[in-house]
Amino acid sequence: MFPLRAELAHLYPRELYWGEQIVAAVNAELDVELPPEEAIPIAMHLVNAAFNSGNLAFTYRMTGVFSQILEIIESEYGQPLDRDSVNVGRFITHLRYFFVRVHSDDQVDDDRGIFADAIRSAHPRAYGCAVKVRGLLEMRLEQPITEDETGYLALHIARLTRPERVRA
Repeated sequence: MFPLRAELAHLYPRELYWGEQIVAAVNAELDVELPPEEAIPIAMHLVNAAFNSGNLAFTYRMTGVFSQILEIIESEYGQPLDRDSVNVGRFITHLRYFFVRVHSDDQVDDDRGIFADAIRSAHPRAYGCAVKVRGLLEMRLEQPITEDETGYLALHIARLTRPERVRA
């Protein structure tokens, strides 16, 4: 019924945990038996509340895009990422803030591209991967992504894909 359960478990484990606790508390206090799957929409509401959005569709779309981004990175590097790792969690946190900036029309952009040029030079493989991620983001978010945001994505991808950070 809720296809995003696996993504929520990986991307928002704390919110899913609290969703499960809420379902257990309701079941314990009321004369009803909510199914365990009810924790999933509750967790999505908790994620949504963290962004002060009020729009659950935004959270649903964001979660699906995060999963697609991780798939692009895994495909580009030919190895799975440890989606339960702190490093993937940090990357998701960066993406959350990125989504908020895009949603607020406040992307990082110095208009000179100096930052993006430096990252492209220092991490060409990660930058190439970030360009592919940018294509997905532009398609899904229906707006252009700045070169500086692409540079930040590349920097985070480079950090995330260091050999000791991918699953062996």
